[in-house]
Amino acid sequence: MLPVSAGDQLLPVATAIERAIGYRPHGSTCTRWTRRGVGGAKLPVAYVGGRPKTTVAAVLEFVNRLSTDADASA
Repeated sequence: MLPVSAGDQLLPVATAIERAIGYRPHGSTCTRWTRRGVGGAKLPVAYVGGRPKTTVAAVLEFVNRLSTDADASA
């Protein structure tokens, strides 16, 4: 679950990913990252009105974690 503070801007998952990495991923990629995860890491989300939302900071943290894990195993 994504911890949310007063100043956080919750965005739809695809929009947050696009703002963080520069391109909009396929919808199935967003679903996989939030539900199943990649390499044991899941993109944290908060559900608002039944829809998953996240922040750009959460996406950057997720991508950095995946990058760090990949560097450590290489």
